[in-house]
Amino acid sequence: MSAATIPARLVERAKQSPYAPAYYVKEGGRWKPTNWRDYAGDVRKAGRALKALGVDAGGSVAIMGFNRPEWVIFNLGAMSIGAYGAGVYTTCSAEEIQYIVDHAEASVMLLENKEMADKVASERGNLPHLKHLVAYKGAGDLGEGVMSWEDFLAKSEEVEDSVFDEALDALEPDGLATLIYTSGTTGPPKGVMLTHENLAWTAEQLSTLLATQPGDCSLSFLPLSHIAEQDLTIHGPITMGTS
Repeated sequence: MSAATIPARLVERAKQSPYAPAYYVKEGGRWKPTNWRDYAGDVRKAGRALKALGVDAGGSVAIMGFNRPEWVIFNLGAMSIGAYGAGVYTTCSAEEIQYIVDHAEASVMLLENKEMADKVASERGNLPHLKHLVAYKGAGDLGEGVMSWEDFLAKSEEVEDSVFDEALDALEPDGLATLIYTSGTTGPPKGVMLTHENLAWTAEQLSTLLATQPGDCSLSFLPLSHIAEQDLTIHGPITMGTS
C-alpha cells in the first residue's frame, strides 16, 4: 500500500486512532462527531458500492452539493478504487453541469437536492456516459432513477472487501486522483488533473505550514469543488489527524 495516497493514509489513520473524532456535523444546534473508524468504513462502503455500479480504475464520478460528509465519502470512495471525482459548483446552470459531467465522462453522480437533480434531468439526453444518480442522505425523492444514499451504500454488499483492498493496493502515486474544474470565466471550464502524489505532498506541506497536531479542529467553509477546500477538509486532516 503506497503512503503517497490519501486513501491509504485514511486506512492507517483509522487503525492508529479509531475512536478519535474525524469530523463533526452540526445537528440540532450541537456538533456531532464521527470517528476515524466509521469514516474509513463508510469510504470503504462507498468504494465497494461504486464498484457494484460498474466504476473501475480509470473511471470517474461527479459530485454536486454543499459541504457534507456524503461529498467527501463519495469522493474518497472513488479515489480508493482508482477512479476519480469531479466536483461541480452548486451555482452551475444545467448547461454548465452537462459540459463538466460529460467532459469528465462521469458514470455516477451524487446530488444534494431536487433543484440540482432537475437540472441534470433536463440535460440527461446529452450525458451519454452517465448511468446512475445518487442522492445525499435525507434528500428525499429527487425523481425517477435517483438512488437514495442508503440504497447506494447497500450496493457495497455486492462486492467483496478484498476487491476494495486490491484496488487500494494498486494505486500508483502518479495515478490520476481527482479532476478540478476551473470556473470557466474566460471560456469552457478546464479540467485540472491532479495525481495521488500531488495531493499527498500538498497535505504534508500543510501540516508543516500550519503546525497542526491531532486534536486541532478546522471549519469547512469554501465549496468542496475548490482544491484549497479539499486540501483543508479532506487531504490535510487525514494526513495530520485533525478534525
